[in-house]
Amino acid sequence: MIPEEKVAEIRERTDLVALVREHVALKRVGSSFKGLCPFHSEKTPSFHVHPDRGFFHCFGCQASGDPISFLMRIDGVPFPEALRILAERAGVEIEAMDSEQERASREARQRRERLLAVTESAAGFFVQSMDAHRFGPMAWAELERRGIERSTVERYRLGYAPHSWDELAKHLAERGYSPRDAEQVGLIVPRKSGEGHYDRFRHRLMFPVTDASGKIVAFSGRALEPVEDDGRDPPAKYINSPESGIYKKGEILFGLHEARVELRRRDVALLCEGNFDVLALAQAGFANVCAPLGTAFTERQARLLRRFASTAVLLFDSDAAGKKAARAAQPLLAKAGIAGRVVTLPAGEDPDSYLRGRGADAMGRLIDEAPAIVDWLIETSALEAGRDPRARAEAIEALGPVLASLDNPVEARLYVDRVAHAFEVRDVTAVREQLRRGARASRGPRRRPEPPPQVSTNAPASPRRRSAPLPGLELQVLGAFIDQPKLHQSDFAEKIHGLLTDADLRAIFAATARWASARGVDASELLQLPGLAEGDGPVRDWLERRLAVQEFEDESSAARFIERAIPKLERDRVARKNRRLKREFLEAKRAGDDARADALMREMSESFKSARSAGEP
Repeated sequence: MIPEEKVAEIRERTDLVALVREHVALKRVGSSFKGLCPFHSEKTPSFHVHPDRGFFHCFGCQASGDPISFLMRIDGVPFPEALRILAERAGVEIEAMDSEQERASREARQRRERLLAVTESAAGFFVQSMDAHRFGPMAWAELERRGIERSTVERYRLGYAPHSWDELAKHLAERGYSPRDAEQVGLIVPRKSGEGHYDRFRHRLMFPVTDASGKIVAFSGRALEPVEDDGRDPPAKYINSPESGIYKKGEILFGLHEARVELRRRDVALLCEGNFDVLALAQAGFANVCAPLGTAFTERQARLLRRFASTAVLLFDSDAAGKKAARAAQPLLAKAGIAGRVVTLPAGEDPDSYLRGRGADAMGRLIDEAPAIVDWLIETSALEAGRDPRARAEAIEALGPVLASLDNPVEARLYVDRVAHAFEVRDVTAVREQLRRGARASRGPRRRPEPPPQVSTNAPASPRRRSAPLPGLELQVLGAFIDQPKLHQSDFAEKIHGLLTDADLRAIFAATARWASARGVDASELLQLPGLAEGDGPVRDWLERRLAVQEFEDESSAARFIERAIPKLERDRVARKNRRLKREFLEAKRAGDDARADALMREMSESFKSARSAGEP
């Protein structure tokens, strides 16, 4: 086990804002930061990060925690792995744990690092071959024909796979890399007869494929003009790496790592289909561009994209396949909480050819004027259906699932009117029923509802909790001490403890005194107080929300608020006492205990005098 003090050191030395910003676009709001939650789909930011407390909280899905729990949730790694990653970031040395889980994790990590070392070495070999190999100029000629500049080539680390059976295999062997590892990542292939391997990629322009952190996990190779006419059938235009222990094609977006800064800055992603489309758009100034690689756009890619942008503009090809891809992307974008828009390119054009023919300004206008994806689907469906009544009815029905995916009922209702207008149907009720029919058909036969699947993230669950009523003014006062713990050194601090009516609130108040001389409270330690560490409960629910924001930015404003609140809290205390005395007085009278009733009456009289002296009306 890792000592708790070492865990605390890792928390303290991790910049939570920097960690979260790798996945979420954050904006400063006072002492905190705010952005769209990476753990659920939302359009209005409800995710808060407090840097001094090292704590985050989402007011939508209730996810909250420290840097360790954030990494566990966002990457789906267990606690020991999250600790290791953050320790490396922060430069904290930790001793390896002896548990079976840690050994398995360490072996998996070492295996991944070996495979990444192989792909990195291969990428360097391909880059070097662009200039060093005798056929490298053919790769440069293809790039020049496409108008791709050297700076773009260097940024995306393009290379050349030599016209040879085993030059890469020899290169890797000479540098001590295991043929088994190179085979596993799809760089070399075992010979069908005899021993040894041959290169999978030969005489191709090579595009390295990176994950979101910039690690090369795969390659995409485009065929070049043949060196000589040997009578063979032309090779496949593109060959991509097979899936491996470091590469799942449905989870990667080509160019995402290079685009990540612009994606967060603009909050808009340009999503295209081809490798050259990405290069051409980025070179033309549209750096917020990425593309699926060798696969249709997937739900995992949509969720990945949502970490970086809330809007996606689709620049798929103008052919039937491109339109089909745009249609298929709509429900995935909607589910991920991404607002989709669609650029309609002229027939026969793709983004690369359009840029070379029309220029960046024309492309910029297309992007700026791109309609919402639902509008595009309605107009395209109406146009393709033509005048045939049956085709039009089927097209309307097919739009049912599209409108059903909208989470705003007013927006969905307005789109019903647009469908009726686009298809020139005056009876809106009939259109609505046809849309409902399509929505029902897409859901399949009705079945008994099943509980939602439990998605394991190896992180503590944060279910929605219904908070029981808590004394509002007491919470505000306690919040002031959380924001400004130095107030424990003031004259009124001792009085506050006796005015708090809840035992958990008093425990939190007493705990905040530990940080009276520090910069701020330790959120993780505060949440481990007895009675709060177990998980659910109205006080913990409030505390998680309160730790993520700072209402009192300076000590003087917090002190003024507390001084104004104390008389009200004192009156509330007297009022509670009077209600208790009155209840006990009535019970004594009913029991015939006149002596006790008289004593309680005298006590009530003294209490009322105290209340009047405190200013109670």
